[in-house]
Amino acid sequence: MRVLLTSWIPTWTLPGALALAQLPALPTLFAGAMGDMQCARQSVTGQCYCAGIPCGLRVQRYVPVAIVETTRTPGDSLVAASGLPALPEVIGGTRSSSLSITDTTAEAHVWSFPRVPIPGVDCATCSAASAQVPILTTVTAPDICEPVARTAQAIGALRQQLDAPVLPSLLYASELDWQNWRTGCRDLAIATAQIGLAPLACAAGPEFAADNCIGRWGPLRPRQMREPGPTPPLYSAKTAVRAMSLAREQLGLFAFPVDTQGKPQQAYPALSACFAVGQLPLPQLPWSARPVSVSMDGRYAWIYWPQTTCCVGLATPAQCLVTGRR
Repeated sequence: MRVLLTSWIPTWTLPGALALAQLPALPTLFAGAMGDMQCARQSVTGQCYCAGIPCGLRVQRYVPVAIVETTRTPGDSLVAASGLPALPEVIGGTRSSSLSITDTTAEAHVWSFPRVPIPGVDCATCSAASAQVPILTTVTAPDICEPVARTAQAIGALRQQLDAPVLPSLLYASELDWQNWRTGCRDLAIATAQIGLAPLACAAGPEFAADNCIGRWGPLRPRQMREPGPTPPLYSAKTAVRAMSLAREQLGLFAFPVDTQGKPQQAYPALSACFAVGQLPLPQLPWSARPVSVSMDGRYAWIYWPQTTCCVGLATPAQCLVTGRR
């Protein structure tokens, strides 16, 4: 039996609405994404058991857990209204405001999704927390770049400076990882020191973390700020995946799986349909009513949706469920 869930939309609480209103460019897009059932793909896949007794329904769905933005200028941000403060001077970095399709350089910032009620997710009790996967180890790299511990500490300090109860929390800022972000030196050093641990060739397979291939988007590593060739939206989406991967694998700051099972969704300059990591082509007309758009100011934002499974208790409000179909 497979049961579908409706998109029950609760009334926004005042604190949540105020929190979204403080976001400079994205509040309407966030609100739209939260209730996006095309991305969520909620379904009931079976029963949950407590001590051998049925006690609920097993719900499978995608949940929004992060916003990743790419910008042309260090410190620029769509999420932080006044930009990222107290960033070090980017020595030897590329400062670019060019919108040329051949200029593929960008900074990347990974933020947690705003901590406000999420329509459908709250109803089904599936939340960002249920999508977390423990980080067993982080990759140890020779300190030929800025040391990993120092980078993580700097990001943590900036996160505390920016943090607010219901607003996004900063998980990665490439400006604080500037040497590695501009050269990919940690990945290159690991590949040189321990051949086979982090191969730099792209061999297609289902788990890009193991073989370095992001589906049809090409290689994950070296994770750096530039790669000539892709169109600006594709380059930005790939850059977002690289930033989340660095935050998880090297810094241990991103608690969610980053793989081809996850789905990005463009949030700026417009809200697109969701699509799989590594998928080509990206959503476009006439096949999608919500295509990926080219940004006129060179800035992009993406919402990241990993899949999760959780249990809905039998006492869950009736409006969460609809009649099942065999």
